[in-house]
Amino acid sequence: MPARFHRIEALFGGPLDQITYAQLAALVGNADACEDEDLDYKATHYEKEKKAELAKDVAALANTIGGVLVLGLADDRKSRIPTAEVPVELTDARLRQIRATVASNVRPAPRIELIAKEDAPGSNQGILLIAVPRSLDAPHAVIEHNHHRLAYPRRDGDTTGWLTETEVATAYRRRFQQLTERGDRIVHVDQDAEDTADHLSEDIHVHGQGAALLTVALVPDIPGNMAIDNHTVRHVTEQELRTVPLLGRTGETFTQTRVGPRRIILLDQEQPASYVAELHSDGSGAWAVTLSAWPLETNETNPWPHGADTDEIVTLVMSALRHLARHAATRTGASGTTAIRARLVSRTRSHSPIALPGGHRWQAIHLAHERKVPGQPTALRVSTTANRTATGHAHALLDDLADGGTGLVQAASLLVGDLFQHYGLAEAPQITRDGTINPSAWAEPERIRITTWAQQAGVTAS
Repeated sequence: MPARFHRIEALFGGPLDQITYAQLAALVGNADACEDEDLDYKATHYEKEKKAELAKDVAALANTIGGVLVLGLADDRKSRIPTAEVPVELTDARLRQIRATVASNVRPAPRIELIAKEDAPGSNQGILLIAVPRSLDAPHAVIEHNHHRLAYPRRDGDTTGWLTETEVATAYRRRFQQLTERGDRIVHVDQDAEDTADHLSEDIHVHGQGAALLTVALVPDIPGNMAIDNHTVRHVTEQELRTVPLLGRTGETFTQTRVGPRRIILLDQEQPASYVAELHSDGSGAWAVTLSAWPLETNETNPWPHGADTDEIVTLVMSALRHLARHAATRTGASGTTAIRARLVSRTRSHSPIALPGGHRWQAIHLAHERKVPGQPTALRVSTTANRTATGHAHALLDDLADGGTGLVQAASLLVGDLFQHYGLAEAPQITRDGTINPSAWAEPERIRITTWAQQAGVTAS
């Protein structure tokens, strides 16, 4: 979903990805369309000798409130109002050149979106919009190759200036403070979902065996905004009760909705609910899923060991990330990168007569994977380490997660690997950091489900 610029959308006549060339051409002579802190016009492309100017203009917008560079409209130098259409080249080569220039001349590289508006169907000329969202990674510096230094531009009204040393220091402090705040936010979002799941059942216990609670949380770096009102709740309910969020499945997961503080809560029909999802108004969200914990072979040191299935965990993490990212991007307008977190918490009662700290009696659980090969004995693989709770962390591009393809698998591999390392496993064998599925590492029937999904999503299975 393209970045949202509400003032510019009102001026142009709609979201950037939906407006037409004619709407942009109508800005010519419009006194309200003058350049401003978030808007700049260019009559031509940034040629090679002007790559420093492109880097400077992009970094300045990212360091301020974000905005749009419009290539293909000339403006009056005094009034800053568009005066003429000057169509520019819209070829793939031109667009690649812009992306490469920004990536190699701005540190850190900010997010940009290139939106081409052809002046006629099939034409390779028209107006090019370079959308630069406000960045939480600011300050962004441009590389001044002649002076071998970094400089920090900013928008100052309709011109570009430079951050002072004090402003640079303040911007860096703000960046690190925001990172801390986002870290705190994902902990709270995760804990809220766990509390909801626990509240629905004071004693989570599955089929008389053991249980584990898997939580998956997501907090976008650039938050969005969704109103929580009767209209939104009805709309989300209609959508979610028809959605199939679990990969490789054909039936709905959630069957009812509730309203919580600044969020909509989704539940399944089980009593107590096995699946809980909380969709927050700022684009954050979390799943909390109750898993069965298998009883394993007993021994003297651990007479009641249990293990949680790795196939189930991997599928749930990928499913939750895709579902939560789509809520964040499409409903709330959140964008950029996002913090993601997965946590496995034991809900298996300990048989030890000694209470654990805090009065809990949760037993440490292993990770277990059962491989079923036709004609051969069942082989049970168990992790070397057991934990009562373990947490994995990662970051990903929100759009990659929402698209639900290779980028989703790559992000899930990093996140699940970070979680599994607490159990003595280097990574999840079912998926790779290259974004592929390894069918031989899945047990039936999950192997069939996940390979079917991979084929539909364009994910390589090898």
